[in-house]
Amino acid sequence: MLVAAPPAEAFSLFGFHLWGEDDAAASAGIVDPAKYMVSLELSDGDTELRDKLEAASLLISQENFPPSGLVGLLQRARDDQSNLVAKLYERGYFGGIVKISIGSRPIEEISPSDELRLLEDAVPVEIAVTAGPEFTVGKVSLPRGSGEAQFSAVEAEGLVAGDLATSRKVERAEAALVRSWQEMGHPYAAVTGQDVVADHAQTTLDVGICVEPGPLVVISGVEVRGNDRLDAEFIVQQADIAVGSHYHPAILERAGRRLSKIEALASVSVRMADAASADGTAPVIIEVAERKPRTIGGGVSYSSTDGLGTEVYWMHRNLWGRGETLRLEAEIARILVADELDDYNGRVAALYGIPGVLGPDTRFDLKLTGLQESPDPYDRRGFVAEALFTHEFDERLSLTTGLAYDWSRIDDVFGRNNYSLLSLPLIATYDSRDSLLDPTEGMYARARFEPQYETSEGSLYLETDIEMRNYFALDDGDRFIIAMRGLAGTIWGSDLGDIPAHRRFYAGGGGSVRGYEFLNIGPTSEAFGPTGGLARVEGSLEARIKVSKNIGIVPFIDAGFVTETSGFGGDSEFQVGAGLGLRYYSPVGPLRLDFAVPLNPRDGDPDFAVYFGIGQSF
Repeated sequence: MLVAAPPAEAFSLFGFHLWGEDDAAASAGIVDPAKYMVSLELSDGDTELRDKLEAASLLISQENFPPSGLVGLLQRARDDQSNLVAKLYERGYFGGIVKISIGSRPIEEISPSDELRLLEDAVPVEIAVTAGPEFTVGKVSLPRGSGEAQFSAVEAEGLVAGDLATSRKVERAEAALVRSWQEMGHPYAAVTGQDVVADHAQTTLDVGICVEPGPLVVISGVEVRGNDRLDAEFIVQQADIAVGSHYHPAILERAGRRLSKIEALASVSVRMADAASADGTAPVIIEVAERKPRTIGGGVSYSSTDGLGTEVYWMHRNLWGRGETLRLEAEIARILVADELDDYNGRVAALYGIPGVLGPDTRFDLKLTGLQESPDPYDRRGFVAEALFTHEFDERLSLTTGLAYDWSRIDDVFGRNNYSLLSLPLIATYDSRDSLLDPTEGMYARARFEPQYETSEGSLYLETDIEMRNYFALDDGDRFIIAMRGLAGTIWGSDLGDIPAHRRFYAGGGGSVRGYEFLNIGPTSEAFGPTGGLARVEGSLEARIKVSKNIGIVPFIDAGFVTETSGFGGDSEFQVGAGLGLRYYSPVGPLRLDFAVPLNPRDGDPDFAVYFGIGQSF
């Protein structure tokens, strides 16, 4: 029997309703849905305040999701009234009034047992807001025993007589007051009371905060809980907590940051014991949850110029019980643009890491890589062995150094040559970004200084480069982000032909100047194509704009040039690409789709290029 499917009456994609009836209530299984249409009127206050109130309103944000019956609608309205009053307090309007009516009746006069006469479509809900005047801070009172540190902490949060008073300032001042006592060695300091009085005649807010500091505490020891495969002694070593010292919150915070970097741990909590002993001592409690030791993963990337690429890996997070990691990787790329197997890019690698080798802040990594790559400028076969130490000075600044050996057989514009390189990389990294995949603020900077010795020819040269990335949010909700990237590098000490092709500088393609062929910007040979150069400059500018919770657009512009001389001279000029990107913000990070065109194309450059990946472009 053939059964005809009913016509499509509604359609949604990625949470966006595209056509037909969007019966959210029916899909959620709501009984007796009370549909309503809401409006908000602000009698005074600015446009920005109105926008904030509308964004905070439960009735407005959930208008397409009707509650169940009058009881549900009435409860939502009452919750919204409290919510909007709190939002006024956050902006300094402590005399503000919020009135909500359902069907022209104030909610204070409606009983849940009343019958709600529904209109044919929806019942009208009116929100009337009177902001009133902004209040300023009046008297600020702290508990007896408070000193200069406590008053300074409160003033640093803006709770100063004469300044604009907001509820958030009061909350931050309470947290800062507790923190100031903790920094003086009192881990159990806590707010015990609050006396906030609004003087409507003077439009001032008097604030009194009561804090009980608790005892002065000395750290007596460290206890580890929740570990199974990971050695407790290793956890204590990595935490590096000074037993016998007075408590300070920074000690526990630093220990937590160190432990969170151990691959074997899924979660870490570092806290003081629930109470101190009679002698004023207490242990630090470290509670951990371990990850499964083994994992398998992979990823896919695509661009119309670089082709399809895929990567798989296997990882063990805790080989011998002290956080040692082993990672095996395999990668293949240029799948759709290579004509035969020799044109594919391929890589296999083994990485072994040991944390805490020279103290809790130093890590040792041993890496062995075999590879084949065939970009347009050259064909390369070879392997690289690296032994590197990384020391973290704090959570942002690190330094990496060690020894690397690189053997390669290369076919390029200078023919077929074998190269055997010894190098001493020195890499400084500063990273204050708030996210790796989708940063909204902070800076990333990386400087590399790497002397290299080619053993077969006896040539010595120096390769240096520096990269900086900056991120700025233009609004409180992180919907408008400006992202900038700049990079410059140069090679000193040898001629272009003496430098292995993969060690020269190139530009173009995804992660560089979009819209151009991969590694195709710079000096070229008519017979062979790109030759690479001895100096490079690149820059990118993006405006990352969220149009909804999950969807964003990214207009961008990239530029770069490569020169055949170390001093950034020669005949090369900047190649510029621009385009528009689409972002879907998934739970695993932004899914990226970029469309780019070259703005000053040369003969042979593509008309456009498309790139796909996970995470922002930089």
